[in-house]
Amino acid sequence: MRKIKILFAFAAIMALFASCENREEKVTTVADGFLTSYYQMEYDDAATYCTDEFAEILLHAVASKPEIPEALAELVEAAAKATTYTIIEVDTESVENRAKVRFELLPYKAEVPITRELFLIKSGKEWKVSNFK
Repeated sequence: MRKIKILFAFAAIMALFASCENREEKVTTVADGFLTSYYQMEYDDAATYCTDEFAEILLHAVASKPEIPEALAELVEAAAKATTYTIIEVDTESVENRAKVRFELLPYKAEVPITRELFLIKSGKEWKVSNFK
């Protein structure tokens, strides 16, 4: 009987570790998909990774940007697409059904990265971006 209890406890601990790793992996996948789309200026695709509320804010912000000359728009797009990021920390443990992703952003021609944060919430079985700072 004691062996069964030990095996059950071991299985429960392993399931917990697998759950944490799986949660972090899912959050990282969503964050990476959002950031890739966002910095490639594919805003409609980026919005698919967001909560409905945040997607609306994102798409409204993009739609209301001022018109700029085509040559300048091309430079802005090239600079945005040359921007890189590196995810440096994923926190899925601090608050239940919420995650924070810290990443370093290296804008085009910058020498020093900027640390930014992405916030996600669990909506049903999916993780969705809910804020971006």
